[in-house]
Amino acid sequence: MAPPILGRYQGQPGMPPFGNPQQQQQRPLQHRPQPLGASGLTAPAVGAHLAFNNADANLNLFSHAGGGSNGNVYGNGFGGMVGGGTGLGSHAAQMGFAHGAALQRQEANESAGVGQSEWKGMAKGRIRDVWRNNLAQEMAVLRTVVEKYPYISMDTEFPGIVARPMGTFGGKADYHYQTLRCNVDFVKVLQLGITLFTAEGELPPAQPPDFSSVNGASYANHLMPCPHTWQFNFRFSLEADMYADGSIDVMQKSGVDFQMHEQNGIDPLEFGSYLITSGLVLNEDVRWISYHSGYDFGYLTKIMLCRQLPDDHEGFCRLVNILFPGVYDIKFLMRQTSRHQAANNAPLSPQAAQIFANLAGQSGLQELADELGVKRMSGHQHQAGPDSWVTGRIFWEIRRVIFGGHIDDDQYLNKIFGLHEIGSPAPAAATAAALAAHQVQQSHLPGNGNNMFSNNGGNANTPGTDHATMVGTPASHPPNRPGGMGAMTPGGMGVFGGFQFGRG
Repeated sequence: MAPPILGRYQGQPGMPPFGNPQQQQQRPLQHRPQPLGASGLTAPAVGAHLAFNNADANLNLFSHAGGGSNGNVYGNGFGGMVGGGTGLGSHAAQMGFAHGAALQRQEANESAGVGQSEWKGMAKGRIRDVWRNNLAQEMAVLRTVVEKYPYISMDTEFPGIVARPMGTFGGKADYHYQTLRCNVDFVKVLQLGITLFTAEGELPPAQPPDFSSVNGASYANHLMPCPHTWQFNFRFSLEADMYADGSIDVMQKSGVDFQMHEQNGIDPLEFGSYLITSGLVLNEDVRWISYHSGYDFGYLTKIMLCRQLPDDHEGFCRLVNILFPGVYDIKFLMRQTSRHQAANNAPLSPQAAQIFANLAGQSGLQELADELGVKRMSGHQHQAGPDSWVTGRIFWEIRRVIFGGHIDDDQYLNKIFGLHEIGSPAPAAATAAALAAHQVQQSHLPGNGNNMFSNNGGNANTPGTDHATMVGTPASHPPNRPGGMGAMTPGGMGVFGGFQFGRG
């Protein structure tokens, strides 16, 4: 028996997805039943699936946009079809086919490397790309889960350092802050990555019940795994915005799509309005985990307050302490521990002492990850999302291996490398005795030579600007050596080096 003939109507603005049944009964049919085909089968009814009943139909059941002969059989907003059939023609089957087709298309595009803009915002594994179109949804998810996952590891990426300050400074920390201030005010942030953890260092599971209450989230229907990492992609134009000379090629090799950033990037001020009310900031129960993070917190502070950074170093630190009451900077933790040869006022374990010895001369995030056995799960190096995940894993490893599972907040909390002074080093005799007692086998001992934990008066070096460097986790150069900035020309608030401002 042929299925019953049902009406088929176009959706109207403001109408529920399947319209008003009374209005549907009053309106005439839009199509006439077709004659019998050559096979002798009954012609499909108007309300049935043409794609299943008519081999010559060109309607694409799985199309995600448009209408007409090659469009979506459901029409825009599912308003073009009454789901009154049975079996494969039922509403439940229609919805299932549409969701399944979307996932299949996403997987096919990702495996084939298709760069279509409509799929850029879809999940890549469990690292979620956030653009302008899905910002509100993802911030709603974060507001829901931050109470259970209050440890947030973070990384930012921005296109280089373009300026050095001129004048008289109150010390190295002041110089580092003035360098940070003029660059944050000049250069836009490109990406922010955050990864969530429990207080025990556990990531959210792939299908946590915590996410199910968030309206509009695809994970609530188990259509895709829930992310543990979010990468926020901000609006940036190569034609209009400032960047360090040579940094763009490095970013593009890391997978940054500048066309997507210009067309679909997030407005930083809109993001700031979401962030300041999200529960991720202004919350004493939340801990932010970072690495050499003055620039990271500089950008977030500027975005949330919608103004340039304070003139003085002390004013900036006060703002950061208000917005981010709990901050761990991994580089400060490692530097302080190395200089004192102690963690939480207790001597280093043999394993911890050996780690510091092996790290002599190495200062990058990736070198720490390699030494601690932290492997990248997915994503490119020098992208904020994957780097935030690595930063978090490093933190939990050093807390376990070096700090014995607990970090003394009185000593280490709210200390940002480069902006807070490092304490005086342990006496050389005590350091040598401790290393000898642990039988550390390494010729380059911490505190000797040019390495990230060496004794240079307790102050950090200013992040560098080597040629083609994308600044996320900064390199290091002394204040009087500008790296690869090129010729120095005075101007404005600072000294400018090799950068580009648009392309003529």
